[in-house]
Amino acid sequence: MSPSRSILLVGEGNFSFSASLCQSFGSDSSVTATCLQREDEALRHEGSATNIQIIREAGGTVLFDIDCTKLEEYMSLKGHIELLKNFFLSCVQVLSEDGEIHMSLCNGQGGTPADQPKREWHNSWQVAAMAAEAQLILSDVQPFESEKYQSYKCTGYRSQDKGFHVEKALLHVFTRSLPYTTPQRLTVEETVDEEKVQYQIPAELSDYMFREFLTSGSVHPVKLAQDFVLKGLAESWCVSMVTETIPFLLSGNQSLNIVKNYGKSRAASVE
Repeated sequence: MSPSRSILLVGEGNFSFSASLCQSFGSDSSVTATCLQREDEALRHEGSATNIQIIREAGGTVLFDIDCTKLEEYMSLKGHIELLKNFFLSCVQVLSEDGEIHMSLCNGQGGTPADQPKREWHNSWQVAAMAAEAQLILSDVQPFESEKYQSYKCTGYRSQDKGFHVEKALLHVFTRSLPYTTPQRLTVEETVDEEKVQYQIPAELSDYMFREFLTSGSVHPVKLAQDFVLKGLAESWCVSMVTETIPFLLSGNQSLNIVKNYGKSRAASVE
């Protein structure tokens, strides 16, 4: 997490994590810490008053009774998944274009390959899929290094003073995905049997879809493969490229004559 940016923290309990960030980053960051509870309820947590003071003295903001997705309605796993989706949908409304969302989850909750051991998909919070609902992508997963935040104390389930297990917890980093754009189409005109033929191709493929891809100087993959094959054949055979148009279908006698003529010309060149 870059220190020189605005940071919004949601779902704080005793504000120990926000206070620890303020102590780590100092005045380089603008921290806004929010809590679902009312101020009088939040102050009942051990150390919360001290942590709030640290945040404010560092220039941060503390807000109470901030309900981003009506948290009290979500109790089951299905509810947690819905909570995440609504949270992400809310975040993108205030997230800067180059902003990041950092979400720490206990090991196994996220439902990503980074979880070890990995839970079954339906038994996880499906965090990447829920972020995708808000056009966000999971850009990084890092170990949550709780030891960096010495004053941090997890308040645990429903803000009780009984912390979760943070061992092997993971920090998930989400960013905005690139906007979807309709592929541009390019009209190409070619001459086939003296007739003009037009067709459309994706503009991104225009450098690869042209009929002169075997011409000298071309770097088309087919041309590169052809050069490699010809080089190998030339080590044992006399090889030359045919530039004139030849019929696709030849009779047996015509094919035989071509082979005979080729053999004579090769014998003559050897002599």
